[in-house]
Amino acid sequence: MSNSNIARRTEMRVRIKGVDVSENVNEYLQSATFTDNSEDDSDDLQLQLDDRDGVWLEWLGKQGTEDVKGSKISAVMIQHNHNDDGKDRALDCGEFSIDDMSAAGPPSRITIKATSLPYTSTIRKAKTTREWEHISLRKIAEEIAKRHKMTCMFLSYGDVYYKRRSQVQVSDIKFLKRLCKAAGISLKVTNNLIVLFDEAEFEKKKAVTTIKRGSSDVLSYRFRTSLNDTKYSACRVSYTDPDSGNTIEYTFTAPKSNSDDPVLEVNEKVESTEDARRLARKRLREKNRFEYQADFTLVGDVGLVAGSTVNVSGWGFYDGKYIIDSARHGVGSSGHTVAITLHRVLEGY
Repeated sequence: MSNSNIARRTEMRVRIKGVDVSENVNEYLQSATFTDNSEDDSDDLQLQLDDRDGVWLEWLGKQGTEDVKGSKISAVMIQHNHNDDGKDRALDCGEFSIDDMSAAGPPSRITIKATSLPYTSTIRKAKTTREWEHISLRKIAEEIAKRHKMTCMFLSYGDVYYKRRSQVQVSDIKFLKRLCKAAGISLKVTNNLIVLFDEAEFEKKKAVTTIKRGSSDVLSYRFRTSLNDTKYSACRVSYTDPDSGNTIEYTFTAPKSNSDDPVLEVNEKVESTEDARRLARKRLREKNRFEYQADFTLVGDVGLVAGSTVNVSGWGFYDGKYIIDSARHGVGSSGHTVAITLHRVLEGY
């Protein structure tokens, strides 16, 4: 619990190799950056520390640089008195692996960089050849997670079944990304977790806040809209089986769409009308989700994380409900800020 009479501030709680180093980190901290991505890219953490006293170089010497690289580091951002109510709020950034360390000067400083999915990780580095037969996307993800001693969370209502899929000299994570992309299912790897989810379900979440024009919390903003390859009224899926000659077709039309807008044509393999319906919806979402996009830099708020939704108000044409694609929290001499990228949710599908 904070004091409601003190200014809002953010401090870090950090553990390296299981040891709490929060006191030293906060004493020498120049900046801390946590980047939270909703899908595809792994999350990352970066700490820049003042080392004019040589404390961190000495610490590295005792530990051994090679012993520190690859070590686990976890971080929590504690926001004190953010709402002037004396209460603390926390953002658990998760656990990372240190993959880069550097020393520079003058003045002397140490930079520690860490990622939620190390480049040396076997799920990313090891190339595998395997045939997957009569299996679902969920089961493939679960098997890959188990192989790499990770946990799989499948949060999509729809699954995909494969008679056969070939994995040829490609890493497990790249192979899984390809399957998810083709299935229209989002993938996030973080904190020793593999998460597969349906973005449409996340878009239905209640907005965590409203970003208003003229608010003192808004430090900068940028909106953009594009009609090029983004505004389709419907998607038509058509596939003809080369062996049987049978054709499966389905057209999914976006709610409240303009009939003058073009129809997206997709020719991909499907095995049933239901498969075609599901694919048409997902391919339409993939295109139309980029029609309205935005970037904000705001006074730090630990409630703003990837996958959360916010309402945007006061910008007229651009107003609406948006979902956060990535959030970059920075703590430094100028305080706590958060830079978010968003796109407007697609209502009804």
